[in-house]
Amino acid sequence: MWMFGIKKRDMENITEEARKAVEDKREQLCADRLDNAWSSSYSVNDISGNWTATITGGDGLSFINSAHTREDGGTAWSNELSDGSTSNMDFEYDSLKAAVRTASRILGPTGKPLNVSPDTLIVSRGYGPHLRALEILGAVKRDYIPGSADRDAPGIAAYKVIALPWVTTNTGYWWMFDSRMRGPRYGLQYKESQPIELEGPNKVFRTGEIQYKATCFFDLGHNDSRNWVGSQNDNT
Repeated sequence: MWMFGIKKRDMENITEEARKAVEDKREQLCADRLDNAWSSSYSVNDISGNWTATITGGDGLSFINSAHTREDGGTAWSNELSDGSTSNMDFEYDSLKAAVRTASRILGPTGKPLNVSPDTLIVSRGYGPHLRALEILGAVKRDYIPGSADRDAPGIAAYKVIALPWVTTNTGYWWMFDSRMRGPRYGLQYKESQPIELEGPNKVFRTGEIQYKATCFFDLGHNDSRNWVGSQNDNT
């Protein structure tokens, strides 16, 4: 079996599965930050059992919140989507305009506008907001108002859609962020000390068993979520 490469190919498949398992787990842990963006903590279940992940930012509040405090003690700012009267709007053309409105009112540490301009949409793959986002985007790209026979130009610019298969609990939630502000200060942060690596082989002399292990070391978190807005899609 070894001579003809059959076992060797089996081992290559198994080690590739180990790498993929770590990659999938990493993606799931990242997506959990969005699935629980309105919470200060959530429960994680893995091979070590259940444990609580605390996910508050520098102001001690959740990633998406209507009462983020300001560093100079001034008026709080909100990155929870609102058109001025309705918050957490369901995903439609009017709520996209509300996302632009919400972002434009986000203030910096000293109360000055930050010029946040959301250009990337995050949704759960295959659910209502995802499919509607593609329909609206198609109309916007043709310079039409989505869902209207009017011939006025649309009031929003084309945007990028990222559909995550990992957001599986709150599939109606949706978020937008300004990709120009990506960096070490704003938004969700991923810091890696070791990429996915394969450890082994370790051969058990008595049984001939060959062991491999895939590992990765990283940290997740956020300090300042000013370049993001989010909606729970429930019109509260």
